[in-house]
Amino acid sequence: MKITVYLAEIRPALEIVIPEIFREHRVLAALRSELEPLVTATNCGYERTQFLAINSDLDDEGLGTANYWDTYFGPDKERYHKCEELDLTKDRIAAHEFSVSALSGNLLQYGRQGISLRFGKKRVGCPEGRLIAGISLHELIWQARNQALHWEEGTFHDPATECFERLAANLDVIFAQYKNRSMAFEIVQCLGWLTVEDFELDMMLLNV
Repeated sequence: MKITVYLAEIRPALEIVIPEIFREHRVLAALRSELEPLVTATNCGYERTQFLAINSDLDDEGLGTANYWDTYFGPDKERYHKCEELDLTKDRIAAHEFSVSALSGNLLQYGRQGISLRFGKKRVGCPEGRLIAGISLHELIWQARNQALHWEEGTFHDPATECFERLAANLDVIFAQYKNRSMAFEIVQCLGWLTVEDFELDMMLLNV
């Protein structure tokens, strides 16, 4: 099957999958960052209270006690409620993490399937496309899809290992985590597949 035909067939799916990947990722980023300023403010308040408790001669008119309660009823109380809310939504957060990973893996599968339908599993005659950290486009798509699918098994074929070791050495050390979790989202980011058009442009590089 020609790449052009394949892309036309899967475009409706791409129009759902790609925006959803980044929507889910934005939700995660928002949840993870909400508590940061509260944690910082609370820690600073308690550190000041502890300092004054140790150095009571510096506690002018019960400033340490007042500071403690101000911290508790101010940012710490808000942090407590945020933490409580976060605890109640841990399953939701885990679901979003899984969703980002699974959707990104699906996108890699779309790429891999297009290559396979056009060139077969041995990819005979497949152009390099472009190079990422010295790795051809079709090789990166192929091995990244394999990593996303098989990482929980804890073993990889040599091409996948070589691919991710090279990415870790030449692009970003984060790819050294390939043995412990799916790297599908990081690969999608690395490829710059932010839109359907980005994906299609890369796939068209393999259109011969």
